[in-house]
Amino acid sequence: MRKKFSRILAWVVTLGLLCYVFRSISFPQIMAAFGSAAAWTVPALVPLILAIYLGDCFAIWKTFGWFVARLSFREVMVVRGATYLLALVNYTVGQGAIVYFVNRSRGVPLLRGTAAVLLVMGTNILLLLVFASIGLLIAPDLPPALRRIVLGAYIALAAYLVLLVLRPSWLTSRPIFDVLFAAGVSGHLRALLVRVPHLSVLMVFSYTSLRAFGVQVPISQAILYLPAVYFISVLPIAVMGLGTTQAALIYFLSGYVPGATPAAAKAAIVAASLGSQAVALVIQVIIGAICMRNQLARNLRQPASTA
Repeated sequence: MRKKFSRILAWVVTLGLLCYVFRSISFPQIMAAFGSAAAWTVPALVPLILAIYLGDCFAIWKTFGWFVARLSFREVMVVRGATYLLALVNYTVGQGAIVYFVNRSRGVPLLRGTAAVLLVMGTNILLLLVFASIGLLIAPDLPPALRRIVLGAYIALAAYLVLLVLRPSWLTSRPIFDVLFAAGVSGHLRALLVRVPHLSVLMVFSYTSLRAFGVQVPISQAILYLPAVYFISVLPIAVMGLGTTQAALIYFLSGYVPGATPAAAKAAIVAASLGSQAVALVIQVIIGAICMRNQLARNLRQPASTA
């Protein structure tokens, strides 16, 4: 019941934010923004999407190899690619595919594999927190609400670090926390470092898509603002970051569309965001379809008795 309520609430928040974003933008303005995109937009974005995929695979490969089981990079690429397609059917199935794979191929207990996925997701958010914090220190005009969110995240992080150091028996005895405590502070830092290439390419991807649609944000400002946008987009309050991402981009970057009216500037930013997401979705579906044809991925769809 709680999960159902959370999903409904997330959709309510998503639709509310999208209504807010599109309230001051007309459909012709959005279409005009799409029509003004540079001719090199798709050719430039496609290799960056592939680089994001490889960066993500690299981080998963190293993290699982250190703390769960050694996998070949090819195996990680196939399974991670398959999750793109599986997640379209069911998000939970997509997230759990690699857990299922290491369970069937390496005999890793499901809870231990789940803990490794939590470590991967946690270090991703932690890296965004680090980058967003740098932006807060350098750019004083960031919204107070973001400062409060970051402060709350650091309070939660401090409590988590205390638990890692003290290792209370009532937590260490639970299998779901086995990987997290085994990694320790140094392991978390290593998992954080191998996530840097993925986030770096993601920032290049966002910057390229914005420039393609006429949003001429300087590189220095993009480095400051984009991590804050990502940090807001991963908050579990909206579906796939829709609404939160567009609202945050408009807030930070609407002043970087020279010669455009406020409405046209918003339209350019929204078009850049939705257009790049659409291109990424198409490429991810293609990657997923190719990977699902591999025998490793086909085993993910078989029942346990025949896999």
